[in-house]
Amino acid sequence: MNPQSLKKFKKIYIEITNRCNLSCSFCHRSGRAKSFMRPEDFRSILRRIEGHTDHLALHVLGEPLLHPELDALLALCLEHGLKVNLTTNGALLPQRQTLLLASPPLRQINISLHSFSDQEADPALAGYLAGIFAFIREAAAIPLLISLRLWNLPTTKNASAASPSPGPNDPILKALESFFSLPEPLAGRLTPGHGLTLAPKVFLSQNARFTWPHAPAPDLGDKGTCRGLRDHVAILVDGTVTPCCLDAEADIPLGNIHAQSFAEILNSPRAAAIRTGFSQRRLSEPLCRRCTFRQSF
Repeated sequence: MNPQSLKKFKKIYIEITNRCNLSCSFCHRSGRAKSFMRPEDFRSILRRIEGHTDHLALHVLGEPLLHPELDALLALCLEHGLKVNLTTNGALLPQRQTLLLASPPLRQINISLHSFSDQEADPALAGYLAGIFAFIREAAAIPLLISLRLWNLPTTKNASAASPSPGPNDPILKALESFFSLPEPLAGRLTPGHGLTLAPKVFLSQNARFTWPHAPAPDLGDKGTCRGLRDHVAILVDGTVTPCCLDAEADIPLGNIHAQSFAEILNSPRAAAIRTGFSQRRLSEPLCRRCTFRQSF
């Protein structure tokens, strides 16, 4: 039996929707049709990937909390014994709080605070943070990890040289200091790329703004490697399987899980060529050549 038919990934990304309730400047503007994944299609995918992972990340593009049948999807994750990570802009947490806090499969929730970081003088920011703080307060009683993200530092060749406290983040950092009763200002303690523990199971990280690796992003050369197809793959809302969670435009379609077995997709010639290239630190796909994240390896 081909080893890829037995491949077990650290996690598999499933994009349950590519719709969003916000329009953030840092997010990729996709040309794909907007839709929600139906629970019956989600169930079919879980059956096809059974044994290939113990963890799901329910996002690529889109806001997962916007899905109208999120409760059914989380119930299916419980049924299949899968742990779930969610990444959200946090705006819908008040509406989804009861569901999320009562969902055993939910292991970690990542909250992109930079979604509202440019609203320094906007009273909406106070309400936005109040909803997030209420969620954190209630989540303290359950084993849920919460990762707060401020991934909007200016892009520089040396990320550590970026200012530790860009102006737009100041109100958020001060609100965090107040809510968690921190004895020292956060700005002086945050190092780009490294996290801080704010409270048990609650973490904060600040990093450079990410550039999605789609054309017309510049070609950075063919030298490098990636964890795509090694510890994760992504399944987009229409069932297209791609090598990684950053292929938000399906630039590298390996197959469609509704039409092919997962093993067949993983064993496709294109997937094999990508894996071989990564093992030789050679990037064959234009998307990979444009990706800045692979420079981390």
